[in-house]
Amino acid sequence: MPDPLERAGGRVPRALLVFLGLCAPALAQKEKAPEAPPAVDPYTGGDPRRLEALGYRSFGPFRFGTTSSEIVQALLGDVPIQWVETESFRIGSALTEYRVEESEEAAELRLELEDLRGRLAAIPVKARKLDPWLRLHLFARRLERLHADFGERLGLDAQAGAAAAANPRTEGKFTVLLTQKRSTLARFTAEYCGREQGDAVFHAFPGSFFFGVSDESVALGDSDLHYALVYGVVQNLLMAVNGFPHVLPTWWQNGLALWFAREREPRLLLYSRPDGELLPPRELADWEPLVRGRVEAGACMGWSEMLARPSWINQPFGENVVLWSRIDYLLRHGKAPVLVRELHDPDRPTPDSQAALALATGLELGDLDRAWQAWVRESYRKKRK
Repeated sequence: MPDPLERAGGRVPRALLVFLGLCAPALAQKEKAPEAPPAVDPYTGGDPRRLEALGYRSFGPFRFGTTSSEIVQALLGDVPIQWVETESFRIGSALTEYRVEESEEAAELRLELEDLRGRLAAIPVKARKLDPWLRLHLFARRLERLHADFGERLGLDAQAGAAAAANPRTEGKFTVLLTQKRSTLARFTAEYCGREQGDAVFHAFPGSFFFGVSDESVALGDSDLHYALVYGVVQNLLMAVNGFPHVLPTWWQNGLALWFAREREPRLLLYSRPDGELLPPRELADWEPLVRGRVEAGACMGWSEMLARPSWINQPFGENVVLWSRIDYLLRHGKAPVLVRELHDPDRPTPDSQAALALATGLELGDLDRAWQAWVRESYRKKRK
């Protein structure tokens, strides 16, 4: 089975393995064992009306992959897990308390907490520490907002959503497991995914797509875990469009994952890069002027070269910047719905990217290159923020 589809056997696509492996140096820290969180969510108290206000179905038990949340908790009995079922996801979180250190991150988290507080008054707004239940609420809200934004930008209407939900491979729900430690995720994957993997895992269970990631593999903080989660979940959302299995062009699959991850955490510089390539300095996190500079210098690969690459794994920084901008152009010009129709056609086992782009934009690749470059010059800033 092609590399992008290795999730069916529980294996992780190399894109995400490389991405997570190079996110940051592993940080070995000796910490005292955290206190177990309350068995009942302190913010809702389990009140059905409060759950409804947050858009939740329940805190479990519920089906999770081929088993249930109760059985998973029994397997990982020494690791407390908080569970929640939302409209689109079934989520398990074994994340521990997180202390907010950076002022910029604190300001961003306050906006998210204010959004949650608009739904439930018990949510604190000025939290300098995120307890396990509050982290679960944040990630549940983030995932639902991602799901809605993904559907809107790709033009997935109610009819397409109903078709996906009717597919026995998707069931209309996505399962996510967030763990603090690699060892916890490794225990789950060894039992249920056919392979022990503690960094990040894609898997197609009968009835749901699964993505799991450990905070320990990201190592830097809440923003980085959020970025990695979006990067992985977007690939599952893509695979669910019009049913599974089908092959997706690597530029589309990895480019959209990169675009959505950066849309939510634009300060980060995490991407799948070649061995030996160091992460760029933080001041290069603003990609708009980088793309404009490359366009004005004539230093961009063309669409033809981009589509010809058999894989978008281990590509250099500058190439990822250009890929992100090409996806940015297509999404902001409303071209995604036609691309979805052409690239996700279940009756077309090998989609034709060039033909799909021509139908979506009305342009051949050379003209599309020139249109994209003109848009970059007109739309992107020259100087960094």
